Amino acid sequence: MRRKDDDKSDSRTDSGVTRRGYVAATAATLGTSALAGCGGGGDGGDGGGSGQDLTPDAPEGTSETIETQYWREWDTFDAESPSLDYSATAGAALDPLPVEFSSEDDPWMREHALMVQRGLNELGIDAQLNDRPLNQLYAQSWSTDGLDAVISMSTHGPDPQRGLDPNPLLMRRSEGNLSNYDNYYHPDLQELLIEQSQETDRAQREELVDQAQEIFAEDVGALITLFSDVVTAVNTNKWSGYVQTPGNGPTGDSFQWTEVNLQPEGDDSDYVKGVTTSMNSLNLPWAAGGAEEKRLTFIYDGLFDATPDLDVTPALATGGGFVDDTTVELTLREGVEWHDGEPFTAEDVKFTVEMYKEYSASSQTPFYEPIDSVEVLGDHEVRFNLTNPDASFMTQRMVRSVIIPKHKWETVDNPSQYNPDNPVGTGPFQFEDWEQGTRFEVSRNEGHWMFDDDWRADTLGDVAESGEGIERVIWINVGNIDSMIGSLQGGEIDAVGTTLSNSQAERASSTSGVETMVSGNFAPLDNKLAFTCPLIRDKEFRIALSKAVDSETFVEDVLQGRGSVPSGENPISDLTQWHNDSVTDYEYDTEEARSILEQAGYTWDEEGNLRFPNGDAWGAFVERIQDGNQYKRREDLDQPDFS
Repeated sequence: MRRKDDDKSDSRTDSGVTRRGYVAATAATLGTSALAGCGGGGDGGDGGGSGQDLTPDAPEGTSETIETQYWREWDTFDAESPSLDYSATAGAALDPLPVEFSSEDDPWMREHALMVQRGLNELGIDAQLNDRPLNQLYAQSWSTDGLDAVISMSTHGPDPQRGLDPNPLLMRRSEGNLSNYDNYYHPDLQELLIEQSQETDRAQREELVDQAQEIFAEDVGALITLFSDVVTAVNTNKWSGYVQTPGNGPTGDSFQWTEVNLQPEGDDSDYVKGVTTSMNSLNLPWAAGGAEEKRLTFIYDGLFDATPDLDVTPALATGGGFVDDTTVELTLREGVEWHDGEPFTAEDVKFTVEMYKEYSASSQTPFYEPIDSVEVLGDHEVRFNLTNPDASFMTQRMVRSVIIPKHKWETVDNPSQYNPDNPVGTGPFQFEDWEQGTRFEVSRNEGHWMFDDDWRADTLGDVAESGEGIERVIWINVGNIDSMIGSLQGGEIDAVGTTLSNSQAERASSTSGVETMVSGNFAPLDNKLAFTCPLIRDKEFRIALSKAVDSETFVEDVLQGRGSVPSGENPISDLTQWHNDSVTDYEYDTEEARSILEQAGYTWDEEGNLRFPNGDAWGAFVERIQDGNQYKRREDLDQPDFS
């Protein structure tokens, strides 16, 4: 992972872009159809000028045009044709590539899209940028039918399981995964992913995961451009004890370490976070994701939790593990009470799993999916019988778990439609109030282990604070970032509960008592590639594209060094225990990228537009994109150099 130093010397736009360098280059990109064409076709110079015959010429038995299509049968959907329409024709100039993103995802996401667009322009390709509402990307563009665009970018969320286990980021590339929106398939990777997902021996699994990262990076299964630091602003006059949790920062909702560790510097013990997204219900197990799924976990506990060092720590379960490959036995914490005073026992765990399975609890699928049955071995002992060996059961799945009280839910007839007036859990905070679209309030659960000073000292180390702590956490919905910054500076809120651009954070911290806080990140920016598209299926093109995107300059100029660039297309961060830093790295080099395309038979016309191969080179292109060849290079197929 290549990390950048912080550099704040240049004047910047609202999103933190340096006017010197990056914006000027971007403006130039937007003002031309193809920056790459000025010098012709790579090292050859002429690159397809007026003397070149561009009439489609396909070898006998080869179609002149190849449409976007499903290249293999996918068990996860039933569709006649992909939603994306992008064809390849022998000798034809490439149509503009649809590229989609959402400015709601990160404050600098538009600048990132412009960076990818400029990389495409350097190759002689127009990019058709589409800035979509984030909920549209989730609901419309990312479906098992396949992507709506050739490139679709987003930052993965900082959910703890993504830092604890490789499966949330790797298994989405497996053939049967519902999150394989890319329709990506590599037979060797597929075999490794299945094998590692069932390998319960840690050392052996690490070797398999390392190999999976190597295959994915070498194949350019996606463009993993960067890991952006989490930037936010907080009041440090009023509070001490902020915990810089990776991915989450000190103020996000995916981890609760700041809230259980904060100590007031004055008499006010109500901690107020400003947010821009609201909750839609109080039903966590059947939540549709988003704000309620994260904030309601303050009320509930799982069987295990995630530490700020991205390790597993006890929660409702204090010990246990695999007895054999398909049997897990756990010892549960004694003396725990539900917020209404009822005792927590193993019966609650058994009931929870059985209800989730019977009524398909949407947010809890990763937890209960591999469980065949649950046995109560004692008041505080439980056994899980798994349908198959599951390597991530003690990491990703346990930390994702939410245990609900049997005595509150056993009379609920339709749990997916249930909206409890007063949700009861065992978590570090208990429910106080919810005004939809306005505020959500929880209060301290005095007897919870997270509020024990010694327990926190063991778990958090040097950053642990001791003392009475906070009494309440209150989320206040603020209309927009500018209003939120004003509320923080005016003292109406204590922290920004979302990410900020560098310039926004610096503007907020210009007020005395407000500080910018920066944390590392294990959630990558993933540029998904549509493998139904003929162009993307050409590995020569994917490698050239990887070499044309200048992530280093983006991190340095736009993010002011607050981020890191992975060594190769690797979604597993070096902040985690699963990172492999010995993967293929196609470093930024546009000249080499163009040379790769030229050798693969691509040409450029007089205007600098990239054209598909023609003649024998078209036949080679068609061979490369066939199912079984899409992960092979020219040399693997004994194809000549067409430059």
